[in-house]
Amino acid sequence: MNTSDGLEFVNRGNELRFLAVSLSETDYEPALIVIRSPSGFGKSSLTDQLKSIGSLPGDTFCIVDPSIRGRAGSVSLYDGFFLQRVAESIDSLASSAQVNWPTLSDFLKERKRQSLATKKPSDIVSELPSLKHAYKTIYDYASRAFAFGRYAPEKLLVSDESDAIAICYAYVEHLLEAYSLTVVIREAQHIDLHSLRALLLWSESHPGPNLIIEYTTEDGNFESEHQKIILRSAANRNQIKILDLVQLSEDHLEYLLRSNVHKDFHLTSDYYLSWDGNLRSIIELKFQVGIGHSLVDGSKVGRTLTNLTDTIIEHVSTLSPLEKIIVAVVSAHIESINLSTVVAVIYRINPQESQSSISKAISSLEGDHSFLVRTARGISIRNDTVSNSLNQSVSMKGLIALSEKALKEHYADILNGSIGANGFFEAVRLYFRLCAQTKDVQGLVWSVERLSLDIKSTQDQSIYIDVIASAIEADPELYRVNHEELLTWSAELAYSASDWYRATNLLSLKSEKTPYLDLMYACALQEIGRHQEALDIVEGAGNPTQNTGISIAKCLIEVMIIGCQGRYDDARIILRNLVTKEEYSSSPLIGYAYRFFEIVDGLEPSIEALKKSVIWFEKHGLEKSKAYSQLALAMLLARSGELSQAQEMIDIAVISLSGEVIDQHIILNNTGAVELLKDRPDFSICCELFTSALKFACDDFSELTILVNLSLSYLGSGNLEEAERHAEKCLLILEDHDFVDTNIYWPVCFNASLVFSESGNMERSREVRKIPVDKFGFRTDDSAYWKYRFDVTSDIPESHRFLSTKDWHPVYLSHWLIDLEGLSLLKSISR
Repeated sequence: MNTSDGLEFVNRGNELRFLAVSLSETDYEPALIVIRSPSGFGKSSLTDQLKSIGSLPGDTFCIVDPSIRGRAGSVSLYDGFFLQRVAESIDSLASSAQVNWPTLSDFLKERKRQSLATKKPSDIVSELPSLKHAYKTIYDYASRAFAFGRYAPEKLLVSDESDAIAICYAYVEHLLEAYSLTVVIREAQHIDLHSLRALLLWSESHPGPNLIIEYTTEDGNFESEHQKIILRSAANRNQIKILDLVQLSEDHLEYLLRSNVHKDFHLTSDYYLSWDGNLRSIIELKFQVGIGHSLVDGSKVGRTLTNLTDTIIEHVSTLSPLEKIIVAVVSAHIESINLSTVVAVIYRINPQESQSSISKAISSLEGDHSFLVRTARGISIRNDTVSNSLNQSVSMKGLIALSEKALKEHYADILNGSIGANGFFEAVRLYFRLCAQTKDVQGLVWSVERLSLDIKSTQDQSIYIDVIASAIEADPELYRVNHEELLTWSAELAYSASDWYRATNLLSLKSEKTPYLDLMYACALQEIGRHQEALDIVEGAGNPTQNTGISIAKCLIEVMIIGCQGRYDDARIILRNLVTKEEYSSSPLIGYAYRFFEIVDGLEPSIEALKKSVIWFEKHGLEKSKAYSQLALAMLLARSGELSQAQEMIDIAVISLSGEVIDQHIILNNTGAVELLKDRPDFSICCELFTSALKFACDDFSELTILVNLSLSYLGSGNLEEAERHAEKCLLILEDHDFVDTNIYWPVCFNASLVFSESGNMERSREVRKIPVDKFGFRTDDSAYWKYRFDVTSDIPESHRFLSTKDWHPVYLSHWLIDLEGLSLLKSISR
């Protein structure tokens, strides 16, 4: 059988048998296989061949090619991009009638028929006890979009809006649970973290898909961000198979050369040793033969084997002018591009071209030259080898620049309403990237202004931050006039998304200094543990006598820092001073002071302070800040037994934060934590909520918090195996994490110890109990220790005794920081 590149499949019999056996060993859990190698070694050819073998478990193969080439700066992928590609591949299989499962359109119609589209945001809470149907909690949020008729299936597959990602997630999850599939993810070195987490989670247990990951790496290693996620998943499985492909042997390379280049060719060892293993070399040699070149001379073959990039560049030079511009347009687009867009952009460049000539040229580039590949979504460059060679071609650089300009104009017309398109978010995302690529400063500034209206509904705001940062870094002088404006916008976006490392990096680049920016910088620094730097910035951040808001904010940041250091008495004195000073009584920021009493006080005082915080923020119109205080208040009310009031607080907060994508994991986690504190929790609902919350967790602290609660939920439901498995996941995060708050160790280890104890694993329970003491030492004055002490309750200080009123301690997510909404009140204050 030939591969997708038209080459005969050779010398991979052992690897093929290894994969087939791995797919048959799935009695206890689905298979997870990673095929790893440099570019061009034949990973896709191997999985193509595997697909052709009949009678394999999960023998419906879903091949997912993201059709993305490159991944740096302005081409970063948003979270959920790969999930959309999985949804697209599944939908394509369903539409072709090869399988008997619903298309995405059928799925949407069925969910709409269940009247989900009429639900209010608050229904997710009010109907929690009855959420036992096939649809998922997250879908309740996504389904609201149907009330406005905003989404058709083709739009859902290209929009980076959160609701679109959520619906694709729900569709994929439903299909993977209901049907037996083997999912093959190609070009996984580009995969976004949200999609990687989801796919690994689904494949951990039955029902779930067999998962094969094709990963291109030149040094044999995963990207660091991928490695952490893959290794954590591997630790919770019985096995993971990693197949590192080696290049073809000398005799098999010679066989392919004789089959495709010249039957009498003899390969010398020198040529073989200089070959990098990339099978694209054979494609290029095959093309040379096709256009009449004689390659009996070994030196010509050797040149291709040793310098593939130059060979591809030379090949490109033989293309017709139309073929060259088509390749340039597809290359400039980065993501897969549909035929209608190619035609529209070619017309902009050369109005004399016909659609038929464009179609013929594309067919030639796909078949004769093997530069392009067509998928269900559109047209893309065949692989990274070709893409990288095009970017190194001097003759193509001008055409790619011309294509970028034409593409940018095309998407500008879509955004201006001059021409129609599938979706606003796809157009603005691509226009935004192209402005950065073409160094169009005004276009980028316009994009920022336009995005500011809709950015909070996108799934992953970090991609826009990356575009700005990369553009400024590449050419600081070009962006000098708008430098400060663009950096501020990006930093605010990062701060709102709790992306503290990005926020600190961006703010450190700013030459403009204002109290607002300094205080934002200090807040971000303290969140990543750089406490002294934060205090130094606070010291010089404006004149407190100039504005009471500056004085209050500086005190609040100091409270966050010394509270994190365990200096609760000092922090309490500062807070009491803030809330009793007459001169501060009209400042909206005092709402944060009341919220921060939760850091230093016990149950009853914290409840009263949080109630005052809610009232204070409501009085001053800070709705988001009020919602965060309500979420914290709900947890403490539930702790005190006031469950109806706690539920009311959750209800109101959900409405206020329902449009904020970045807050959904907090809402879902705290809602589930309140449910866990009921006398008779519905553990199935808790599992549902925490599982949904994990979909939105983008940092180790949030993931850890949610996993603790999910482990307790499985324990309560009697599923001891899953409870232990998730407890072990928590402990893995403690071994390697990116947060600085070590107080979380105590509740994590307490709850994990309880899970192991209830499961009868007493030795593991004792080991886990010792982790915080061994790591931080035994100190009787350490309130974090007393909060979660395992074997004594009578001598726990009164201020922390409330945390030992139940057998377990659900952990909640709280905002112990000044929200951007509050900091923005200081924006108009100058030095």
